[in-house]
Amino acid sequence: MVTRTDFYLGTGPTAQWLGSLQFACHPDNLLKLSHGRATLTAQGTSAYRTAVKDLLLMWAVGGLGAAHEPRNGWPWDWESSHCNDWIITHFGGAAHMTAGGGDRWHRLDPEDPRPPLQCGPPDFARWLRDPRAAPAVPLPVHRLPDTPATDCTHLV
Repeated sequence: MVTRTDFYLGTGPTAQWLGSLQFACHPDNLLKLSHGRATLTAQGTSAYRTAVKDLLLMWAVGGLGAAHEPRNGWPWDWESSHCNDWIITHFGGAAHMTAGGGDRWHRLDPEDPRPPLQCGPPDFARWLRDPRAAPAVPLPVHRLPDTPATDCTHLV
């Protein structure tokens, strides 16, 4: 099964997208790699940004899957991260995460950065019907208005 994880700096519609990983990039797998652990435990903005950049590079070099950098454009056929498995961002001195369609950010403890057991939308079936509807956390839209985007129903 394909897993997708998007990385941001900040929250809301103005968050800065730092890149994405594809294939086996569940947070538990990221914790097994030094660059993944550095990303999930970063306490400063600069350290987080550097860790994400290194993780993207090492993901591709190590043959672990695809790594997508912003300079190459938004990699997905949908307009935001709401259709992806994991969304990780940094604000308030720590990494936070949610699952696609999640209703809130979960702060990761730098000493024990395991992802929460329940992180996604409370009503998954409802979210699949309309992934942009509440309770999804606000995120930037990356596709141009004149470019058709697919919805998340293809993931079922």
